Amino acid sequence: VRLSDERRAGRLIQQSGSASLIDLRDGVACVELHPPMGAFDTGAIDLLSEGLDRLEDHFEAMVICARTPDFSIGTNLMPVASAAQEGNWQEVEDFIRKAQQINQRIRFSPKPVVVAAAGQALGLGAELLFHATQVVAGCELYTGLIDVAAGLIPAAGGTKELLRRIVNPAMKLPSPDPLVYLQVAFERIAFAKVSSSADDALQMGCLQPGGRVVMSPDRILTAARQQALGLAQAGYRPPLPEKIYAAGRDALAGLRVAVFSIREGGMITQYESCLAEKLAVLLSGGEISRPAWVDEQYFLDLERET
Repeated sequence: VRLSDERRAGRLIQQSGSASLIDLRDGVACVELHPPMGAFDTGAIDLLSEGLDRLEDHFEAMVICARTPDFSIGTNLMPVASAAQEGNWQEVEDFIRKAQQINQRIRFSPKPVVVAAAGQALGLGAELLFHATQVVAGCELYTGLIDVAAGLIPAAGGTKELLRRIVNPAMKLPSPDPLVYLQVAFERIAFAKVSSSADDALQMGCLQPGGRVVMSPDRILTAARQQALGLAQAGYRPPLPEKIYAAGRDALAGLRVAVFSIREGGMITQYESCLAEKLAVLLSGGEISRPAWVDEQYFLDLERET
């Protein structure tokens, strides 16, 4: 499958400066991302939303890919920075809410959404991978939540997804210690860890079992289209909403001790300490008095507020 051939054949449905919507035939739609500098912006999110609208009514499956060798280097932060400097917090919140909503729509889409990704898939690009039905990845996939490196907290569902994948399974075992698993999620975000390959991404929890790893970059889109068709033909059903474990104040105290020790050791700056404190509160589910299983939206609201 080559998107240039599909365009010449007249299968381009819609296009903006950040993304294109293309008919890949046999009931498969494709959103090709090509935002300026490979960084997500409002235009890319809007085209993804349009693609999901058309998926519900006119297609059986959807593939998301990128025009460049890198899937995404994250979010275009210039509009966010400008809005913050002007004190326009509503604009910042609206952008975050829009990013969260598109990822949740992908996660709970009634029809399968497969992402074809290779190279770098960072920040919001990684969070989109987290919410896909399945990911068909190039063997060289460098993905992770790097937002802390820019002085920010992941807020498009990535924090929530790490908790769902790392903490949730452990808390269903007999007598687990939530702090052990919270520290794993904390380190993944706080140290901006990036996978060294697709296999490493699977071990880190950035990819879920069931996807495919493709050696040749030229075949990733073809494999993703096949995967999407296979899921649709097998009678795909979306996942049910899942509760997320909020560990509460006791676990938060443990994370705070770790942050204090690192700061006193001179290993992080004062602002990095502030970020780590905010992240600890977020991962613990806030200042709640006792552990609880809460809706996904609870953590999305915490992400956005933080």
